[in-house]
Amino acid sequence: MISIILAGGAGTRLWPVSRKFWPKFLIKLPNEKYSLLQKTFLRIKKFTDIEKIFVVVNKEHKFLIKENIQDLNIKFPLENILCEPDIKNTLPAITYACFYIKEKYPNEIIGVFPSDHFIKEEKKFVSFIKKAKNVAKKGPIVLFGIKPTRVETGYGHIESDVSFDKDSFRIKRFIEKPDFKTAKSLTSLENVYWNSGIFIFSLKTFFEELKTYQPDIYKNFEDKNLETKLGKIYSQLPSVPIDKGLIEKTKNVVVIPLDIFWDDLGSWSSFERIYQKDEQGNIILAKNVDIGSNNIMVFGNKRLIATSGLENLIVVDTEDALLIVNKNFDQKVKDIVEKISDETMLYHKTTQRPWGFYTILEKGEKYKVKLINVLPNKKLSLQKHKKRTEQWFVVKGVAKVTCGKKILYLKQGETLRIEKNIPHRLENPSNKNILEIVEVAYGSYLGEDDIIRLEDDFGRK
Repeated sequence: MISIILAGGAGTRLWPVSRKFWPKFLIKLPNEKYSLLQKTFLRIKKFTDIEKIFVVVNKEHKFLIKENIQDLNIKFPLENILCEPDIKNTLPAITYACFYIKEKYPNEIIGVFPSDHFIKEEKKFVSFIKKAKNVAKKGPIVLFGIKPTRVETGYGHIESDVSFDKDSFRIKRFIEKPDFKTAKSLTSLENVYWNSGIFIFSLKTFFEELKTYQPDIYKNFEDKNLETKLGKIYSQLPSVPIDKGLIEKTKNVVVIPLDIFWDDLGSWSSFERIYQKDEQGNIILAKNVDIGSNNIMVFGNKRLIATSGLENLIVVDTEDALLIVNKNFDQKVKDIVEKISDETMLYHKTTQRPWGFYTILEKGEKYKVKLINVLPNKKLSLQKHKKRTEQWFVVKGVAKVTCGKKILYLKQGETLRIEKNIPHRLENPSNKNILEIVEVAYGSYLGEDDIIRLEDDFGRK
């Protein structure tokens, strides 16, 4: 069996922990050893060989995905990380993966798994995968349905029909994110399920249904060489989820009720379903001193958070942003993010890069101070800036610096000024020690998009 992990989406409803360049599938939940992506990967590894696991991701996150999986001490083929040149929703992502996979594995059963699901009872989950695989061999696309445990307007609903076999049912209708009144009436029905977003199908069936219901998408991929023309292909694709674009159109689909604890962690309120409340109805996932609060959730990992007399609030604290929201408005976090105009929306104060990481120490209107940590034998891209000058000061280690046509070695305590439009590169020549430098950037614009990459070891040119 082939497994496709969908690692897309910004997870803006989980801001400020989830950011554009540190999306929610990389988050480690409190008291958890692994990130959501790592947990998904380890779960899938129980029924899929490592070389048959593929991850579809936006090109910006390729090396974050690679390092997150490699942290599991697993040798995962880099070519199995499939990078989309643009974000076009789940149907194009799955189609891209399927066309890529068919060249090597033309007759396999495919499983599609979002990277941000929280699933308990994993042994039981594996048994359901085996059932779904057997059903998919008979021809239909299989999706897993979750029996509703509450009135939920944020999920698509499925009403099942007659049995297809002993494990699955035909589908009578789909109800896309119903209003509260409709969701309440649906929840009381025995044959209604939430759409989990997990699909199992044969490549043969997928391509047949895609050709019938989305002929333009099929033709775009069929007629082009993926390796050389992927950007052109994506420029011609609609942004459409697999549910609306295919699953709700085809008649060749069945549902298997998935009888386990499942959640897609779509917002901060979802944490209330996976963590235990105290006697006051509070969930405290931080260093916290509280007096007299009820029904609150507090999330943080560094500072002490003191609360008193609060009710029905969510408090989320990070190094550079604080969110306080009424639980009834937690879906509005996405709208808050749309109103944020600076890099707080995009980056954490400490930002991971394939060569190491940097921490913003201080910033003002026309300056920014960073502590840059470069891992052994790693180097940043050869780059230049149009709008800023940089001053580098070596704090620890030896820096190999390309500056224009010169190659320099700077030791601890030495400094270098880099002017605008001068090609430059920072490199750590040590094979065991981390290089630390302080960078002071100053100029009319200091955004991370003022980088013109000339050469790059990580495919970001």
